[in-house]
Amino acid sequence: MVIDQTKITFQSDGSPYSSQFEDIYFDTNHGTSQSECVFINGNKIKTRLEKSTKKFVIAETGFGTGLNFLLTLATFDQLKQNENQQSLSPKTESTLHFISVEKYPLSKTQLTQSLKILPELEQYSQQLIAQYPENPEQDITLSFLNGSVTLQLIFNDATLGLAQLASDKNIRVSAIVDAWYLDGFSPAKNPEMWHTGLFQQITRLSKEQATLSTFTVSGKVKRQLISAGFRVEKRPTNGKKDEMLSAVFQQNPYSGKGYQQRPIIAKPQQVSIIGGGIASACAAYALTKAGVKVTVYCQDFSVAQGASSNNIAALYPLIHQQADDISLFYQQAFEQAVSYYKSISEQGFHFDHDWCGLLEISYKPALELRQQHIANSDVWPKNLIQSVDKATASELSGIALNHGGLFFPKAGWIAPAQLVKQIFKAAELTNRLRIETGCKINNVSQKADGKWLLHTDKNNYQANVLIYCGGAQGIPLNLIEQLPLTSVRGQVSNMVSNDKVAKLSTVICHKGYLTPANKGLHCIGATFQKHSFDIESKAEEDQFNLAMLDKCLPGLTQWQTTDIASSKARLRCMTPDHLPMVGAMPDIEAHKQQYPHLSKDKRWRYNEPAPVIENLYMLTGLGARGLCTAPLLADILTADICGTPYPLSNEQLFNLAPNRFVIRDIIRRKFD
Repeated sequence: MVIDQTKITFQSDGSPYSSQFEDIYFDTNHGTSQSECVFINGNKIKTRLEKSTKKFVIAETGFGTGLNFLLTLATFDQLKQNENQQSLSPKTESTLHFISVEKYPLSKTQLTQSLKILPELEQYSQQLIAQYPENPEQDITLSFLNGSVTLQLIFNDATLGLAQLASDKNIRVSAIVDAWYLDGFSPAKNPEMWHTGLFQQITRLSKEQATLSTFTVSGKVKRQLISAGFRVEKRPTNGKKDEMLSAVFQQNPYSGKGYQQRPIIAKPQQVSIIGGGIASACAAYALTKAGVKVTVYCQDFSVAQGASSNNIAALYPLIHQQADDISLFYQQAFEQAVSYYKSISEQGFHFDHDWCGLLEISYKPALELRQQHIANSDVWPKNLIQSVDKATASELSGIALNHGGLFFPKAGWIAPAQLVKQIFKAAELTNRLRIETGCKINNVSQKADGKWLLHTDKNNYQANVLIYCGGAQGIPLNLIEQLPLTSVRGQVSNMVSNDKVAKLSTVICHKGYLTPANKGLHCIGATFQKHSFDIESKAEEDQFNLAMLDKCLPGLTQWQTTDIASSKARLRCMTPDHLPMVGAMPDIEAHKQQYPHLSKDKRWRYNEPAPVIENLYMLTGLGARGLCTAPLLADILTADICGTPYPLSNEQLFNLAPNRFVIRDIIRRKFD
C-alpha cells in the first residue's frame, strides 16, 4: 500500500490540483455538472435507485475529493424525501453501499479545503468531513442517513483494493457491484492504474447488467472493457472533457455459458441487407443512424410488397396470464414499437394509423376465465392490459358487443406498407442508404476473405457484412434453410364498410381480427396454412374469414361475399417457439463439436464462445407480429454490429439467438 498526502496544491479558485499527475480533481468551470453527467446520468443512478428495493452497490476507482460519492448521496437522499412525501407507506427500504478505492487519499485538512468550493453539497460534505480520519491509513466504513447509506473506503492500489472484496472463488458470490464509477487520473498520466488486472477484478465483481462510466475515451481502455465483458458506447458530455464512455456488463467471458456469447466484430463501414419489409426498414434506419452505410436488396420492384403490404395491420403484444419469457419480451417490444412509430410520425413521415386501442373479445368460456384471471392479478399494469365488461367494451368500440374482454389502451392499427416506405425514407435522409429493387438473391457464397457474394440471375453483388431480413419467401436460400423456419400462409380480406360496422372505433380480436375502416375498407382475417409458399388469393379463404368472424361474433357486421373489395395472401415466417431470431448465423456443425457434454449435463460449463459463420447476421422469424417486434430487434442487431450495449439481458438475448435451437437439440440429444 502506498499513501502520499503531500502532492496536492490549490489553484486560485480554491480547487485542488494534483502535482503528481499534473491534472485537476474536477472541472470547476462547470461545478458538479460534468461529474453528474458522467457518473450519475451515465449509470442512470436516479432511475435505478428509484426502482431498487434492496441493497444497491456502487464501486469507484479513485475517491479523490469524494465528489462522486457526495453527488450520489444527495441523489439518494432526495429520492427518499420525495418518496416519503408522496406515499403513506413507503416501499421496501432500500440501501446504498458505496465502495471507493483510493491509493493517494487526501488528509482531512485537504479534503475540507477541496470541498469548500462546492457549497451546494455542503450539508453532505460536512457529514463526510465529520467522520473522515485526520490522516487516512486504515480502511474505514462510514455511515450516512441513519445507516441507509454506507461508504466503504479502501486505501490501496485500485486492483489490490478490489481484489480483497468478496474474494470467494465462486464468481456468483463475487458479483456484488451494480454500477461502476471508473474515475481516477487519465491513462496517459496514471498508467499504473489502468492495467489488465484492474479489469479482471471489475469482471469478477460485476453483476450481470452492471453499468460503468468513465471520463476516459482511450482506445486501450475501451478494448479492455470489451475484453472484460462490457458493451461500450461513446457519448458526448459537457465541460473540459467533451466525451465519455458508458458501458454495460452483458457478455461475461467466465459465465460458463459461452454459447450465449455473441461475437464481437469491428464496426463495419458498410453492410448489405436482404429484404424489403418492416424488419429490413427498421434495421436499415437503426444502422444508418449509427453511422453505418447500408445497401438493401429487395426482390420486388418496390419495397413493402411481402407480409408488410397489407392495407391495415394491428399492433399489439402477445400477453399470457403469467409473466413468462414470451410475454415479457412482447411487452417490451410493444412499448418500444409504439414509441418508435410515434417518433417517426412526429418527424413528419406520414402513414395512416390510429392509436385507438384493441379489444380481445372473450367470446367463449375459456377466454372468459383468462380475462377473469388477468383481472384478479397484478401481473400486468393496467396501462398495458385491462379487463372490461360488455358495456365498457361496447362503449370503447363504438358498436354493440355481446361480450366483454381484455383491452389494450396503447394498441391500434397501422397501414404497414406506408409505414415501411416512410421508415426507409427516414433512413435515406441520412445519406447512408441505397436500395436495389428487383434483386432476387438465388444463393450466397463466402469468399476466402470472409466477404460475401450475392448471386442473382443477372448480377453478383459483394457484401462485407450480410444481414438476412427477409421473410418466409427466403427460407429456401442456402444457409438460411438450415434454420428451423416455417412458412405460414395468411390471407386477409378487405371489406366494404356498412352502417352496421362503420362506427367501429377500436381493433377487435377474436380468433381472427377486425379493424376499423381506413378509406372505407375494414380488414378481417387471417387464415393460417402451414408449409405453404402460395401467395395467390383464394375465394374459399375469404369465405373462411367471413365464417370465422360470424362464428365468434355472430351478426356483428352482416357481411356477405359481395362485400369483399379485395383480398391478399402473404407469408408469415415462423419459428418453433414463436419468438423471432436476431443475431449471428451459427456454425451448426461446429456447435455439435464444441458443446457435446451438454447432452449429458445441460449445466455443464463452457466458456468457449459460440462458433458462428463470419459476417453473416439475420433478423427474421417475426411471425404475425412483425410490427410489434421489428424496432426492438433492429436495436439488438445494431448492437451486434456496432458493439454497443444491448437493450435486453443475456437470458432474453439467448431466447432470440439463432443458435438457441442448436443448443436445445444438443441438450435433447437429437444429434446422437
